[in-house]
Amino acid sequence: MSQLFYGSINYDALLNAIKTGKVKTFKSASGVRLVNINVWVNDQPDKFDNDASIQVQLKDEFRSEKGDYIGNLRKHVKNEPQTVDAEIVTGEDDDLPF
Repeated sequence: MSQLFYGSINYDALLNAIKTGKVKTFKSASGVRLVNINVWVNDQPDKFDNDASIQVQLKDEFRSEKGDYIGNLRKHVKNEPQTVDAEIVTGEDDDLPF
């Protein structure tokens, strides 16, 4: 079964990481510029309830250094519909004129 994760990427941190020249980037055949990332999925949520983290992937010559974390993700949990016990009223003791 597939899982949905949602979150955000810190644009400023990503831009700063790219500007260092250490981040692995490339251009696709169609001309789209892309950044390689690593996604770390935790066994347990961290202290901020994040289930995963996003880190930039460094070029091979900088692999010994630590890549910048640029975002976090949380696992989507589907809300179960709540049922309400309703009392069924029968009889003709209402005030409606029809």
